[in-house]
Amino acid sequence: MKPFRVLCLDGGGMRGVYQAAYLNLFASRVTGASGRVLDIGRCFDLIVGTSTGAIVACALAKGAPLKAVEELYELHGPKIFPYQTLRSWPLMGYFIRGLGCGTRKGEAALRAALEGALGGTTFLDVLEKRGIRLAVTAVDMARHSSVVFKTRHLQRLNGRDDQRRLVDACMASSAAPILRALAELTEPVGGAKVVYTDGGLWANNPGAIGAIEANEILAADEGAAKPVHLFMLGSLPIQGGEELSTSSRYRGAIGWRGGLRVVEASLNAQAVGYDYLSGKIAALRGPGNFAYRLPAQCPSERLLEYLKNMDDARPVVLNALRRQAASDVDNAWAASHDPESKLAAFRSALLDGYQEQVEETT
Repeated sequence: MKPFRVLCLDGGGMRGVYQAAYLNLFASRVTGASGRVLDIGRCFDLIVGTSTGAIVACALAKGAPLKAVEELYELHGPKIFPYQTLRSWPLMGYFIRGLGCGTRKGEAALRAALEGALGGTTFLDVLEKRGIRLAVTAVDMARHSSVVFKTRHLQRLNGRDDQRRLVDACMASSAAPILRALAELTEPVGGAKVVYTDGGLWANNPGAIGAIEANEILAADEGAAKPVHLFMLGSLPIQGGEELSTSSRYRGAIGWRGGLRVVEASLNAQAVGYDYLSGKIAALRGPGNFAYRLPAQCPSERLLEYLKNMDDARPVVLNALRRQAASDVDNAWAASHDPESKLAAFRSALLDGYQEQVEETT
């Protein structure tokens, strides 16, 4: 029985270029010398994304080439996060972020980049024209409520997001506090103005959402017995943690770097916690079901230094992220030839999709 395949993409700012490069490189291994471009989005039954992962997820759902997504980060990143040189200086970077410098220009630059990549595509377009289920996380600031924008892939859903554009969902999901302006959207139903912030505040790793959605989708049709294969792709977050002195336990806003350290701790804790929850949800379905985080090697000391700031769009940083993705794919591809590994299942997801797409054109 063909499994129900889910791809979940973490948040992580400019580190989204790692996700785009990873998927693009793995797909090129599957297609080999054929010269074909694999439509990766169609290889999965459900795609879930948060923040920068929402941008990659929406690109996959639309069928946009991932190479173009990599270029989006490269060409537009310095405009989305202005004053790149100043941001890289420890003290000046603190003031740039603390004062919200460049957030107005950055918002306009991101919207322009997303319009170019995603156009007017809506959630209804993704489901009806592409047959892809999609979910994107955000936070409604008026109620401090978690929100999931999604295609109408369940009978109980009322189509609230049918006419919501992918561009707007990405603006909302990636509106990282301190680093970006909050996103004001006009709701497609009713026309109300709603302000959203980053979905990473509650689901930076959206694996548990993917697991729950998959279970509900399968329970609603006759495929309930299908195994769920859920894959989570991170964005190389730094493994957090601090050895705290007695005095640092009493630190205030300055000691928390104006709140940035709080966000960092939250994102790292979620990566671990939601990995665990996703695995538990999958295990409750029984044998053959799993939730698996695609492995990454330990980044070099230099790359770890770069990863400290999610808004670092300097070419040297993006190139280092691409190199890391290439190295990680090399290792993953080798491991995927072990039929007992979860990476073999990931390779099968792309290979099955590739074979179906080849058959459609012959």
